Amino acid sequence: MSELVLMLVHGFVVLIFGVVLSAGFANVQFTEKNRFATLIFFALLGALQGIFLIFVDEAMIWKLYPVITHLPLMLFITFFFKKRFITAMVSVFIAYLLCQPAKWFGILGLAIFNNRTFEYCVRIVALGIVFVLTLKFFSHTFAEIFKKEIRSVCIFAIVPTIYYLFDYITVVYTGVWLENNRVAAEFLPFFICIIFTVFCVVYHGEYEKKSDAERKEQIIRITVEEQAKELEAIKRGESEMRMLRHDLRLFLSALAVCIDTDDKDTAKSIINSHIEQIDRTKAKRFCANDTVNYVLSDFSSKCEAHEVSFTHSIGVDRIFANEIMFSSILSNALDNALNAVTDLPKGQRSVSLMLRATNGKLLLSVKNPIGEKPIFSDGVPVSSKKGHGYGTQSIRYLTEKLGGNCQFTVNDEYFMTRVII
Repeated sequence: MSELVLMLVHGFVVLIFGVVLSAGFANVQFTEKNRFATLIFFALLGALQGIFLIFVDEAMIWKLYPVITHLPLMLFITFFFKKRFITAMVSVFIAYLLCQPAKWFGILGLAIFNNRTFEYCVRIVALGIVFVLTLKFFSHTFAEIFKKEIRSVCIFAIVPTIYYLFDYITVVYTGVWLENNRVAAEFLPFFICIIFTVFCVVYHGEYEKKSDAERKEQIIRITVEEQAKELEAIKRGESEMRMLRHDLRLFLSALAVCIDTDDKDTAKSIINSHIEQIDRTKAKRFCANDTVNYVLSDFSSKCEAHEVSFTHSIGVDRIFANEIMFSSILSNALDNALNAVTDLPKGQRSVSLMLRATNGKLLLSVKNPIGEKPIFSDGVPVSSKKGHGYGTQSIRYLTEKLGGNCQFTVNDEYFMTRVII
């Protein structure tokens, strides 16, 4: 009699375990309405199982479980809670998979004590522990996974789905797994091998997509920064023009006074001073391309602020590649060089730029002295400092996107970045 009671309690606990965890994995919010609906559904499933138990034994109940419990639960989550069927199905399969620890501990207890009552007690306690731990620490993780696109959900569905089918085919329905059948026994290692291989391929693909997205985000950020620099240069020019207009009024007034007093020498001095002031406001022109010119003008200003010598040899009238992407490469290379020399003594701070166009190819070379040799990984210098090391990665990525190649070299004194597009 006690064994029958424990069997019923075990079935009751398993039902609670499956219904609540499946709903939690599917990201069902347990509002008052949803709790009430889940309770009604649980009661209906329990009544259905009770009716079947009157006419069939426990073994038959487990064989009918997919039809009288799992499928209704999937449909309930799909139609009542408005979840995707794939989400509901995988949630049920994962809940079924998580019954395995309790099942194993129960079998272990039965093997040790040869007592079915003890087996049911162990299973009930183990189910309770797994239920609490899963609901507290893991259900949110599964819920977040199942919010993703169907392709991602299907990847995570492979293991619980195969386990579900494997367990019912080889244990519940046929029992070949328990009969020392070699075909069944070797299936699990075979399956793990296949899944591991598929997982590695899929993981690599997802990782590449993530890396590509991060690089694109960086390109957008660099583009926005370049546009901000251009806007700042325009604002500086407007400010200088306002000052020039103000000074022009003063200049004309002073010149008028000189004319009235016939003071030619003072007039010439005022005119020469004003010409010098106009020359100072003239924007530097490094090349005919405006986008590249903005980058070089901004970098030249940075070098002056950090007392860095900037030498350049520019022989480019037209950019053969995407201007935004090329200016990002140029800006990254120059900024990397500037960051490398700012910690050096003032007399050693220098950056040298060479930009040439030859036979339809762009040749870019940036050279700077170094204080400490960088560490290279896969031909690219890396940095342990937070926020550093992205510039060279961006240069390589953008150069490859433009169909070119880049090279980073270092000797005892200098670091050099070369790009050919």
